Amino acid sequence: MPCVIKRRDFAAGLFNIQRDYFGVNAEAPIYEDRDFETRFRVPRSVSRRVYQAVKDEPFFQQRINATGRLQADILQKVVAAFRVIAYGEAADRADEYVRLSRSTMAQATKLLLEFIVRRWGPSYLRRPNNLELKNMMERNVERGFHGCMGSLDCTHWEWHQCPTGMAGAYQSRKGSRGVFVEAVCDEDLWIWHLFVGAPGSLNDINVMNQSPLRLDVTARRWPPRDVPFSINGTTRTLPYYLVDGIYPRYAFLVSPHPMPLPDEAKTFNRLQDTIRRDVERLFGVLTKGFHIALHTGRCRFVKQLIMTYKAVCILHNMCVEALRDAFLSRRRHARGTNGGESAGGDGEGPAGEAAAAAGVHGAQDGGPGDGGAAAAGGAAPGDRIGTGGGLPAVPHTTDRTISPLTPPQIISRRARQTCTLKHLLRNGQAVPSRGCQDMDFGP
Repeated sequence: MPCVIKRRDFAAGLFNIQRDYFGVNAEAPIYEDRDFETRFRVPRSVSRRVYQAVKDEPFFQQRINATGRLQADILQKVVAAFRVIAYGEAADRADEYVRLSRSTMAQATKLLLEFIVRRWGPSYLRRPNNLELKNMMERNVERGFHGCMGSLDCTHWEWHQCPTGMAGAYQSRKGSRGVFVEAVCDEDLWIWHLFVGAPGSLNDINVMNQSPLRLDVTARRWPPRDVPFSINGTTRTLPYYLVDGIYPRYAFLVSPHPMPLPDEAKTFNRLQDTIRRDVERLFGVLTKGFHIALHTGRCRFVKQLIMTYKAVCILHNMCVEALRDAFLSRRRHARGTNGGESAGGDGEGPAGEAAAAAGVHGAQDGGPGDGGAAAAGGAAPGDRIGTGGGLPAVPHTTDRTISPLTPPQIISRRARQTCTLKHLLRNGQAVPSRGCQDMDFGP
């Protein structure tokens, strides 16, 4: 079959993009910022930053062919790559809009993902420094967990294009082939640790045993031991992560009680499960926001899988950095600070009584310089924090169930459990912890 040369009008494709999202001839663009963020899954500031950084790359620069005609513009290639990343669509899906061939769009997507990992990987996929770790732990104190560094969990990422010869190593017990993703995040859903590529035939325990996170903890390279904290009168220097019940009882992991018989154990499990779900929410946000993570059939090698997921996580962190000031928890913290609702008083209660009882976000969504403790008062002996006389902010876990106008007869079971949680904490009953006794990697 003879090769047919398609006469694509590159100027028309560039004009369409500029008219729709940037405006031409001093006219406003057709689609506003909200539409732009919906279509490309990133704010304008993030896309502009990527564009300014990648425009000097050889592939993305506008070229002149042998006949002297200008080829595709930089903006066309960047927009085509973002459409593939955002919607997970085939490389030739946007041909009618951006006027690029399938091979050009596939190459642009591949090179853009590699450029993102190479350029911003060391900055956006790193562990927190001492100041960021301290602020993170202060925010978790307000949520009821002293010494907590975030939530840790694994997820199975299905690999549709896995070769048959590798099926034995990458096939899970459910029959699907894929790789494991291990991540640590805070309540902003900022990713502080990412480990991708473990075979899908493993489980969370096997992945943890070969994870760089555990290896660094056992070698005393992480975390820093200069941030002491107290739990039930015992001073510790090794912070911890919140995990689910499958993980072993290591000193740097805190899991729920396997058989929570006392009310205190049930209270602890409910609070631990609520805060630990940050990382589970993260996995959902990644796949819903960047659909390229849902269509892994185009990745034929494990190295390409790892590169794709890292690039998606970097874009996610860049979006969090650009949008965190508008998070609901930050607005509540500002409202509570200005209104005096969260000011500390002379009362005494369990650690983080007001914040832990209500699941207050407080200053959790702030950056490294926020680090406030608006929902807690001055520290008291015995690892207790003074509580304020005002009402705590409404917890984010019960936004749809607890309200001053909600009739008691329609409050859900989860809301009643949360009320029980607040009652136990306000009456000074200690909340036990589990998972810090059996194995210790140092003081």
